[in-house]
Amino acid sequence: MYNPYVILSTEILSTMLNQPMYFVRQHFPRGNVFEHENTIPILLTHYLHNDTDKERADRHIRLLYKDPYRFLYDSKNLQHYEKLKLAATQPGGYKIFINLLPKKWKATDAMKMKISSYLKDKLPWWNYSPADKLNVTLKERYGELFIALLWRGQQTEVLLEDIENFILCAMT
Repeated sequence: MYNPYVILSTEILSTMLNQPMYFVRQHFPRGNVFEHENTIPILLTHYLHNDTDKERADRHIRLLYKDPYRFLYDSKNLQHYEKLKLAATQPGGYKIFINLLPKKWKATDAMKMKISSYLKDKLPWWNYSPADKLNVTLKERYGELFIALLWRGQQTEVLLEDIENFILCAMT
């Protein structure tokens, strides 16, 4: 599984906390690709400290009702602020990521081939050809990664995991 996010550091957190924020914590299997089995991968998703983003953060935490690692931090709360600072030190047993991309994401050639195969099988009415120009972007929503596809005025979003798993199934 592909993980585009950066590891949370004290420098990143310090910069982010120049303004008040909410952070949703959740289990993050994509973060455990190269880590020891006993390391728990965690993702923090940041939201601005305003009414609209508070509603989004609340919805995000509700969607995680089965996640034992879920938590909603409010950086204005001193206890939460201290826990966030601790998380940024990467305490033993955890690998903590933040939903920031280190650079603009671009689909690799291998990913483009996977997307093309997925489109041919799952969206045949698109009549998509790999020779056509397909606009592909990576999106994050409530801790999930999506591939947004735009082609000839048609648009859809597909869970990145669905594309990854589709290829694995199609090859076996």
